Amino acid sequence: MSDSLREVTPPHDEDGRPTVVTVAVVLWVVLGVLLVGTGLLFGIAAAVGSADPATGAGSLVLTAVVLLAIGAGTLVATRALARGSRPARSALTGIGAVLGIAGLVQLTFLGVGGVYFVAFAAGAVLLHVPAARAWFGRSR
Repeated sequence: MSDSLREVTPPHDEDGRPTVVTVAVVLWVVLGVLLVGTGLLFGIAAAVGSADPATGAGSLVLTAVVLLAIGAGTLVATRALARGSRPARSALTGIGAVLGIAGLVQLTFLGVGGVYFVAFAAGAVLLHVPAARAWFGRSR
């Protein structure tokens, strides 16, 4: 193992979660809450009747359901991630990759969005830096 990799990889006998994993957990909690909040706003818009005439209320309801499901799934997976779950790490990596790419495509081709997609990509990447890989690679 190289010296630079050894510096960021926790020893096998070290207890506790690496800081990079804690940062990822906090980021995923924030993203999950934002997804749920956005889903609730879409649901309120559908209930109040603020739909775009070109798309209708059905698209608002569908968007609200999808956002609420992804947000709830993100929060559940984040809870498991904090305990070292490898399947949760895989699920959040997938969510981060899909939403990161979708946000980049939306920004590139529609000119809307912002840097929201960067947060999802960062959340996925943080789970795969050497210290995180070593921590998730341990047998529990």
